[in-house]
Amino acid sequence: MRRLLTGLAGLGVLATVLTGAGTAASEPPHLPGGPCLQEDQNVSLASVADYDDVVQALDRIERTSQGRVSVQSAGTSGEGRELFYATVGTGPTTFWLQARIHGNELHSTEAVLQILDHLASGSPDARLIRENLTVVVIPMYNPDGAEANIRQSTTPTRIDLNRDWENFAQPETVAFWKLWRDTAPELALDLHHMGQAPVVEGTNDLNQFQIGARSIDPSRMTAEQWLTNRQLAMTSVDALARYGLANVAHYPLIDITNAGLSRMLMGGTAPAGEQPVLQSPTKGAIFYEVRSVGQKSNGQLENLFRIPTMAVLRAAADGSLGAQDVSGYEDLPFASQEQCGRF
Repeated sequence: MRRLLTGLAGLGVLATVLTGAGTAASEPPHLPGGPCLQEDQNVSLASVADYDDVVQALDRIERTSQGRVSVQSAGTSGEGRELFYATVGTGPTTFWLQARIHGNELHSTEAVLQILDHLASGSPDARLIRENLTVVVIPMYNPDGAEANIRQSTTPTRIDLNRDWENFAQPETVAFWKLWRDTAPELALDLHHMGQAPVVEGTNDLNQFQIGARSIDPSRMTAEQWLTNRQLAMTSVDALARYGLANVAHYPLIDITNAGLSRMLMGGTAPAGEQPVLQSPTKGAIFYEVRSVGQKSNGQLENLFRIPTMAVLRAAADGSLGAQDVSGYEDLPFASQEQCGRF
């Protein structure tokens, strides 16, 4: 049986992890990529949430949430799986949180489910977030790709769902575009994995987290959007600096107009038969890229999703996001890819 998605809560560790208050017992090794996947290694996915696990977890969270969480389907995938999402909170600001748009980027799903479990709880920060935000949580955007353990969708064709917000060739994209239109989120966060072994440029420090504040060039954003994106980014970076294990870097500078977050910021496209959203409600939309190595360090990878996500949720809820200092954003280093464990 797959391990339960809320195991950390049962151990009494979740509150510390979510607040970022914990620190590691020792410094991270200065060996890029360690632990590394080996060529002859059997990579087990038994501890990674699959579609059935997501369905079961969402059902449990909804049933035990005392009405705080509702679970619905945005539509069906190409293979007929329900595209489940959860809503928690009744606040005036809608926050969109999505995971696993790329089916083989594994650990974001479990991290998001643990966050949802926490938001349904009676803790003070969960209450604060629920009172001030309406959080739309998508634990598995691409269930068919997740089941096949591939990046793309599976049918009717294999398409990167994060490059389909202009053509709308896939049913998943159409369903989630309609959900975005109907929920009108002001803020959005997309969770991803990157390659195994990048290092911070100019160092041998393993880069475990990259911040993506710009899926499109800032010239395509409004001034408010670009400021909000940097505020979301630096809130995330500051939270991980307190955690101390991430060696944060910039994601490479990109300008991709057909990605989900890009079109949330820009608007202007729509599936066939629908009217484009010309004035986007989304004031900020960023993404995380967390290192991915499989089963050797699952908990650490989930922490790297949970800690900054909870930080931006709290900041959006308590109003501190708008006061976040962004002066250090341009000083964030970039990363370079290295062979795993080369040094």
